[in-house]
Amino acid sequence: MTVPNLRVLPQHVVRSIASPLEVMGGLGFDTPICLKGTGILRSQLSDPKALMSLQQELTFYRNCLQLTGDPTIGLKLGEPFTPQRYGLFGYALLSAATFRHALAVVEHFGKLTFSFYSFSFGEKEGYAWFAMVNPPPIEQQLLDLYSDRDIAAAIVGFSEILGEPFMPDAIYLCHDGHGREQVYRNHFGTEVHFGSEVNKLTFDADLLARPLPQADSDSSLHMQQQCQMLIARLSNQGKFVDEVRMLILRQLGDHPSIESVAEQLHMSSSTLRRRLQEEGSGFRSLLDEIRFGLAKDYLMETWLPLEKISELLGYSEAGNFSHAFRRWCGESPRSWRNRQGRRDE
Repeated sequence: MTVPNLRVLPQHVVRSIASPLEVMGGLGFDTPICLKGTGILRSQLSDPKALMSLQQELTFYRNCLQLTGDPTIGLKLGEPFTPQRYGLFGYALLSAATFRHALAVVEHFGKLTFSFYSFSFGEKEGYAWFAMVNPPPIEQQLLDLYSDRDIAAAIVGFSEILGEPFMPDAIYLCHDGHGREQVYRNHFGTEVHFGSEVNKLTFDADLLARPLPQADSDSSLHMQQQCQMLIARLSNQGKFVDEVRMLILRQLGDHPSIESVAEQLHMSSSTLRRRLQEEGSGFRSLLDEIRFGLAKDYLMETWLPLEKISELLGYSEAGNFSHAFRRWCGESPRSWRNRQGRRDE
């Protein structure tokens, strides 16, 4: 079976199917039969670095549909996806200050989930929404399964983050319910609407300001910076410029220089400069790109003072950071933060 534009979708780690395999095992289906035709080995399930091709992952989920004969199986397959299953990304969610901040992490670092969707959230007239957008170009039965799995996983994850059951006011699904609408309503315990333009759930906007029980500002900042590094690794994998970007991120708090990065790559700084030029980039532009991106995150998502942000970005003085920020966007970091509605306390 040919799936159009499959190459536009990210690869996932093999361990992302470990949880669904547990569900299938509980239903009486052994691992070998679930993995039939995928080429995935049992040993790879515990290897955090093992990747599977898109066809391997889709073959696994086709097996789940065929073995169970249940078009709603995605609901059960999404239940084990607690935040801890996602590693660094999950802990960035758990340590966020408020539910709003956690959703911002999901929106910003959604590539680190096991989903093919992108995520967005917002609020309007007293209610808030969380949506799964940009559906993947895969066959309809698998798209429906992913929709069910990811909405179910979101509710499980949000409950874990909040430290109490998360009950949306309503759920909207793109598919028609497969003639089993009541199964969905029973599963979620709330009103479910079918044939929606996007998959989403709605809830009281007041919940966005809810402080999270495991909030830890230092851990959250560290985890988000690590997530940024992972995103950089996923971006255009294989390019030399991305390898340099990763090394800059790792050394960011220690004032990275072209000499120090070149040493890590076992080459001279002139060779490093030439290699970057060949890919249309440069060391200074990469450093500025990383610092500017992280600076906006810190200014928008935290109450950290400028001195601390300056230190995290590898500046020896806050004045140097302020000067650089003006060069990037034409205003001071304090002014930019105030304009986002995040006035310094």
